[in-house]
Amino acid sequence: MIAFLTDWSLKSYYVGVAKAVMKKINPSVDVVDITHDIKPFDVRMAAHVLLRASFDFPENTVFVAVVDYGVGTNRKAICVKTKNNHFYVGPDNGIFTYVAQHYGVKQIRELDNKSFHYGSSYTFHGRDIFAAVAGYLSKGIPFEQIGSVLPNYIVLPTKNAQLGSDFMIGEVVYFDGFGNVETNIPACFVEKLQWEMDDVILLNERYELIYVKAYGDVEKGKGLVHVDSSGFIEISVNQDSAANVFKFHEGELVKLRRKKP
Repeated sequence: MIAFLTDWSLKSYYVGVAKAVMKKINPSVDVVDITHDIKPFDVRMAAHVLLRASFDFPENTVFVAVVDYGVGTNRKAICVKTKNNHFYVGPDNGIFTYVAQHYGVKQIRELDNKSFHYGSSYTFHGRDIFAAVAGYLSKGIPFEQIGSVLPNYIVLPTKNAQLGSDFMIGEVVYFDGFGNVETNIPACFVEKLQWEMDDVILLNERYELIYVKAYGDVEKGKGLVHVDSSGFIEISVNQDSAANVFKFHEGELVKLRRKKP
């Protein structure tokens, strides 16, 4: 299986021809689109979405993740093999930071064996290098053949979530298509602070949210906080955009604590 993520959108032919190259090399491979609506050039968003999506894919999946503002420059094209036997193919610009941290790295290789490339465009490595190498890996080409070993890779600076005596602090990592605010705060923080359903939660000591299981557990237009399907804390407004209501921006820190009776 190949899992495909980009910031290309579907307005042009880029996704289609990259998938055509994958299928041309391995006609029997299943190609699953994660998303092609990553915000243009937003490597950090892509890295977080890639981690969350990866949880549901089986061993030996080849992930192609392309948000590549440096295409054609001296940035490297790489494949990261993680300890859970996933392969991550894409540019060396930090896009694999969170999957590497979560699963651990077995080995990294630079994609410098041109016999596994499709073409030589300076601006479409998504088709000519990443899609092609993914096709060959999905076909069973040994990982060791795709290129030379790299000792390290680019890592994004990170702000880890923090747990206090009665509060949690985390980072706004991206907004989904509904305007829900996705954070890097893990669900286990809720258990450690012993939040209960319908507790009033203070957001940045300013806004009152309700801790619930689902969006519809509060009235339309009301703010809520819950554990999302990937196991992280999400801040939402029922049938509205929390990003607009709370005026957050990516990378901003948020503090959540239960309001005292």
